Amino acid sequence: MAKKRQQGRKGSTGERFVISEIKGKQRSSWILTGYTADGERIRSRHKTQALAEGAKNHLLVQELGSNQRSVMTTLSEKQFDDSEAAWHLLKDKLGEKADLLEAVNFYLRTYRHVSGLPLKDALARYVDNKEGRGRAARTIYEIKNRLGTFVGFMQNRAIDEVLQDDVRDFLSQFKGQNRNNYQTKILSFFKWSDRQNLCNGNPVDGIEREELSRDPEFFTPTEVKDLLRAARETEDGELLPYLAIALFAGLRPDSELKKLTWRGVNFEDSEIKVPKGKTGVARTVKASDNLMAFLQQCDRRKPIIPKGNFQRKFAKVKRAAGFRGGVRDSKKLRAIEDEPGRKSWIPDGTRHSFITYHVREHADIYKTATTAGNSPGVIKAHYEGAATTSEANEFWGITPDTLDGSAVVNIKSA
Repeated sequence: MAKKRQQGRKGSTGERFVISEIKGKQRSSWILTGYTADGERIRSRHKTQALAEGAKNHLLVQELGSNQRSVMTTLSEKQFDDSEAAWHLLKDKLGEKADLLEAVNFYLRTYRHVSGLPLKDALARYVDNKEGRGRAARTIYEIKNRLGTFVGFMQNRAIDEVLQDDVRDFLSQFKGQNRNNYQTKILSFFKWSDRQNLCNGNPVDGIEREELSRDPEFFTPTEVKDLLRAARETEDGELLPYLAIALFAGLRPDSELKKLTWRGVNFEDSEIKVPKGKTGVARTVKASDNLMAFLQQCDRRKPIIPKGNFQRKFAKVKRAAGFRGGVRDSKKLRAIEDEPGRKSWIPDGTRHSFITYHVREHADIYKTATTAGNSPGVIKAHYEGAATTSEANEFWGITPDTLDGSAVVNIKSA
């Protein structure tokens, strides 16, 4: 039997409720402000714009209770409230030309049901797949962190319901490289999901990445010496081989270097066999004379990657060299991290430094690309000409002796 419901008269109370974005250091939040018809002040904070819109529409539905007329409907209470909220969402986007029926028809034409699997469940399968393929712990953490944020924003809807505009709305919260990193993770997730027949197509395709200044950040020769001294003098020097190889051989810190053992270091021929990493291809690189000098001083009875909490140990080295270590889980550490004058750590700075100084030393983008396991185009676009010849000479002249105050000697890189 049809039920009587009340429907508001023409006119909108939406103008009394305003949503404002509040930009924080890491992400934005949204503030809903306004006054109800009774004069009650509304002010509430929400993690996403979508949640703020939902709260606003809930208020709009409540407001209709004071200006109503009787109509007959077969809709349930929830169906009727959802219809009114959906219309207001459309009106906020399209203005007076909003048409709920047209929107529903468009959805039915464009939505192709494939699996109906909730995003959270699809993400769990994706993570299991990456872990089963032996991806680095840092990579798994990034996937869980960034895609978990995306799933929360999407309110765990079905994976085959996510549209390109949904992804655009999510990415609009972020800027610069952070935005591009989110986009990369979401793109890979949907590419895998499409291959698994969980969805039809990739909603990230066609979304342009944010243009960034690509000048590479790298460590100065002075900073490199500070880091190597700190590694030698911290934790009995157990991080010295890791840092020396990262700086002077340019291995990718997570996907390559953390798989390296002493068996991969050929002292007789001054070569390092690089394990399969990001590119999935193993390679052998010629080690520079100064790198071999550092490795000769290391205790090879200990692993290249020390046992225990690596991040915490490496943070100690970074702090000893004047950088922020990135570990802030105690009041004491937060006080140290926030000391004036501490420098921010450069992500992948060891690899950027190696490539920058190598291409300057050799003036050969092809040789550098082969050594670093990268493409010549990337080397030319982002690294060539970033450092001076004097800086490169100083970098390749850093030896165990120069750390103790001896004059820098010009040692050619590999």
